[in-house]
This record gives sequence, C-alpha cells and structure tokens, in this order.
Amino acid sequence: MGFSFARLELHKLQYDPKNPRLPTFVARNQEDMFEYLARASSIEELVSAIAENDFFEGEALIAVPFEDVFHVVEGNRRLTALKLLNGDRFDGMSARLSELVESAKYKPSIVPVAVYDSRQEVLRYLGNRHIAGVKPWGALAKARYIHELYDQTDDRDPFFERCRTVARVIGSRRDFIARSMKAIRVYNMAEDNEFFNLPNVDEETIKFSFLSTAIDYEGISQFLQGDNHDSTDSEVVVDKDRLKELFSYLFVDDSKTKKPRIGESRNLSKLSKIMMSEVALEAFREGATIDQAYLETTGVDEDFDAICLELQRGLREANSLSADVTITDSRESLVSSIFRQARTLSRAFEE
Repeated sequence: MGFSFARLELHKLQYDPKNPRLPTFVARNQEDMFEYLARASSIEELVSAIAENDFFEGEALIAVPFEDVFHVVEGNRRLTALKLLNGDRFDGMSARLSELVESAKYKPSIVPVAVYDSRQEVLRYLGNRHIAGVKPWGALAKARYIHELYDQTDDRDPFFERCRTVARVIGSRRDFIARSMKAIRVYNMAEDNEFFNLPNVDEETIKFSFLSTAIDYEGISQFLQGDNHDSTDSEVVVDKDRLKELFSYLFVDDSKTKKPRIGESRNLSKLSKIMMSEVALEAFREGATIDQAYLETTGVDEDFDAICLELQRGLREANSLSADVTITDSRESLVSSIFRQARTLSRAFEE
C-alpha cells in the first residue's frame, strides 16, 4: 500500500464524488457537494473549533490523486469547514456561522494530507474506521461502501466467498456482509425506479436498516421473488410490483393512522407470516390491520403453543416455590386470577 504525507494548498483539495454518505439527490459537482455538507452536517461547531485552535496536525485529511487535484475520501466535513474559513459561501448562511468565520483566529489554507496512490488502497482503512471501528456510518452508507468493496473482489468466486473476502478486509462477519449486499441490491432497484413514485418516499425518509431486516425474513424474501423460484442467495430476482407493494407497507403513511401500516420492526415477523398465506395476504391487501390479517395465518397457532409452554414452565416453578412463600392477600388474589383465566381457557377448548 503506497501513501505519503504532504502539506497541500486548499484549492488542490476537492470533494470525493463517490462518498457513500452523500445522498444520491446531491449532484456530484463540487458546488452542490459543498452546499449540502455545509447545510446538513452541523458544521458550525467544527468551524468554531478550527477557527479557535487551528487545524489539528494529527488529524490529516486522506486523499487520492485525481488529474491535477486530490479527492478527499476521509475528512469532507473538515474540508467544508476549511473552505468556509477561507471565503466559500452559500445562500442562506446563518449569521452565527458568518460571525465565526469573520472573527476566526485561524484560517488555515495549507493542511496535512495523507495521500494514497489510489482509492482502492484507502478502502480498507475506511471499512475498519466506519463499519467495524469507532466512527460508524449509517446503515445505507455502510451498505454502499460494502457494495463498492464487493465489486472489487474476484467475480469468479461464489457470492458467499466474495462476502467472506470483504468481511476479512474490514474485520466484519460474512453474514453481515451478505445481508448488506442483498439489501443494497433491493434498495438500488427501488431507487432506479424512483421509489415507484410513492408519496413521501425517498432516500431521506427510508430507514435502510428497517428494509434490510425486513427482507431477511423468509416469508418477505419469498414474496419478493414471486415466481422467480430459481433465484440463488447471490442473485435474488425481485419482482418489481411486489417490491413496490412492500415499500408501500413499510414506508407510506396510512391515510387513517398517519403512519406506515407495518409501523414497528416487531411487526415484520407477522408480515412475513401474512405473506406466506394467500388468505391472510388478501385480507391485508383489502385493508385489514396487520393484527387482523395475522389471525388468518399459522403464526397464531405457533404463538399460542409458545405462550402455553411458557405458562406451563412458569407454573411448575411457582408450584415448587409455593411451600416457602408467605401467603398474603395480594398473592392469593393473583393465584385466584390465574386459576380463573385457566378455567376460562379450558372451557373455550371444551366448547
């Protein structure tokens, strides 16, 4: 791995167009990337710190050469702060930020930079720092970065072997890499279709980790495949119409409740069961709540069995302790309530 330290003038440093943390709606030109980072990255504190204490020499930016300039692949917020201190402006810049810039003791225009020979060489560092390390990125940024690393592995290797290679590079687990790859492929399909023009569904409103968890459920994964039963783990063929339907359940606010129909992640297991039942899925499509549709699945039977087994274990333990427990009115009332509930359940089965 080849890199060297240099002190570079600010005008030689540019934003990285491949930055995985930048939303796709941000145009990949220097002006738009600067404005987005200046507006969206809580830049005032960083400007204040550099203005008062100068640029910390131990925190070198990390860059790769590009034509006659350098793309900063690590340190874009610091680059933005430096640009502001050296005269760059954007529309709507706050009075406080303007005041910080005007009163700055330090306005460094030459800064330390670790220059790597290529972007590929710095990817391992980014993975260890932002995925397995101390400054984790958000779920979508991680997945985009993993996808970039995956594309650099040997395409002759099987999917899981390529995932294992990526995992070794960044100190992660193969199963985490595989889930991220599957989720980013599904996300990219939705993004390529402009998120199916669903209302208020875009990169900023989608919870990528929620989507990743959802498609990991067997029933949801099978639903997305539709008639593509020959899909492999590496190349799941997703039915576009079904993906739109899933996105509508996960991210579109219901007209009555003003929130998505699935709501919380704990409901994903119910949705998975619903999607494996034609009757339950039809009921859900026609407007039944997730709890109402779930009653039409085999999941209700499984839940009942699990609850009864847990109750049975608990009662056995309670019986083993009963001889040593002090009898009080509240305990006697509790035991009576349990007995009544058990009797009601027994009668329901008798009927």
